[in-house]
Amino acid sequence: MSEEVERLWTLRGLDEEAHAIRAALARYPEQRRELERSVAEARERLERLKQHHGELQKQRRDLEREATGLSEQERKFQSQLPAVKKNEEYTALLHEIEGARRKRSDLETAILERMDEEEKEQKQRPVLEQALQAAERESAARAQAMAAEEAAERAKLERLEAARLSELEHLPATTRARYERVHASRDGRAVMPIVKGACGGCFRAQPPQVLQEARRRDRMLSCDGCGRLMVLPPGQE
Repeated sequence: MSEEVERLWTLRGLDEEAHAIRAALARYPEQRRELERSVAEARERLERLKQHHGELQKQRRDLEREATGLSEQERKFQSQLPAVKKNEEYTALLHEIEGARRKRSDLETAILERMDEEEKEQKQRPVLEQALQAAERESAARAQAMAAEEAAERAKLERLEAARLSELEHLPATTRARYERVHASRDGRAVMPIVKGACGGCFRAQPPQVLQEARRRDRMLSCDGCGRLMVLPPGQE
């Protein structure tokens, strides 16, 4: 294997490792958004409960005011009974009293129902508050771990880039220029192995003559399909 081909094969290894790291780094933003969503959902559940609890309290207070008004109305009618002389007026007043009493009874039932709901939600609130706190703690811990992981990956990527540039310095100018051009246009993956007679990048089958030249490993080869540089892996002559 010529020194040029050997260095290209070394560059392939560096590029593949760097490509994997870049792919891992690209996942961090979504992972952070997922952590934020988890906390936001827990917070939203708690806020919905608080809002609904407030609505229940308002409804109950409105019902209580209405029930109080009916009680006052009922007492007023009761106080008028002794002064009524005619039977039909007395009967009508009794009807009004009974109507006010029924409405008040219905309102009192509704008030009790609201109170039951309030009590249930009041018991549920600490559970949701604890869930939010747990989500916040987990998110903070995971975010801290992710930051450390990301920093380590970026440091490794910098080391790989330094090694790549060092290898490039030893390539002939024409080979280096070709490699850099393909590297920039093919997501940092300029060199591919020949696998089962085909380019490992685009999987295009290579002509027998190209495969024969690849076995000699004495010069740079490129794929007519994707333009990547190709090397037959060591030990596959």
